[in-house]
Amino acid sequence: MKESQTEQPLNQKLIINLDGKMYKFSTTQIIILILGTPLISLLIYFFLQLKINYWIYEFTSMQISFILNSLFGMNSRVIIDPEHNIFPSIFIPDHPFNQNYAITTNCIAAHIFSIIISLILLIPPSKASLNKKDFILRKTKTLVITVLGIYLMNVFRIAFLLFFNYKGVPFEFIHESLFFLSAIVGSLFTVILLKKWLPEVFISIYYLYRLISKKKRMDSKI
Repeated sequence: MKESQTEQPLNQKLIINLDGKMYKFSTTQIIILILGTPLISLLIYFFLQLKINYWIYEFTSMQISFILNSLFGMNSRVIIDPEHNIFPSIFIPDHPFNQNYAITTNCIAAHIFSIIISLILLIPPSKASLNKKDFILRKTKTLVITVLGIYLMNVFRIAFLLFFNYKGVPFEFIHESLFFLSAIVGSLFTVILLKKWLPEVFISIYYLYRLISKKKRMDSKI
């Protein structure tokens, strides 16, 4: 992406030209993005911990167990206790270290999903009319594919974590190693999708930087 180098008068509405498209945002849009993203992230995170959402943990546990049994023949099964407010767990027979693994909020990467969902939901559309036409479609496509991709990567991460631990690799070592690897891959995956289908997220951040720089120049001329 290359920004046009055309200088604008200090009192003119800020417009950014990138890749032949014009982008402009209101101050209100930028404020909502900055303040709303962490707030909605927290709300989503705590919402995912409610008992009504335990089907997500159960479904994730079943997917992990399916992978363990299909790929590694580990005869694992999911233990669900609907009468108590506890997370489902995966039982692995003859495990040398630990037979039960509870699938909790952090296991399903709820904090990651909360941030990604809130960020994509609050990304503002450019007020330049030509950039608005397919904005909702691009946002929906980015949200669905990002969430699905990270979900699948996380399920396989947990499955390989349990498999390697079953084979004797210390839990903390393999947990930290796979977490670090998945964090890098997931970040690159998300950035690539955002750049391809929803560049407004990066442009709006840069727009804020330009607004601040512009205000400083105006203040220096007073």
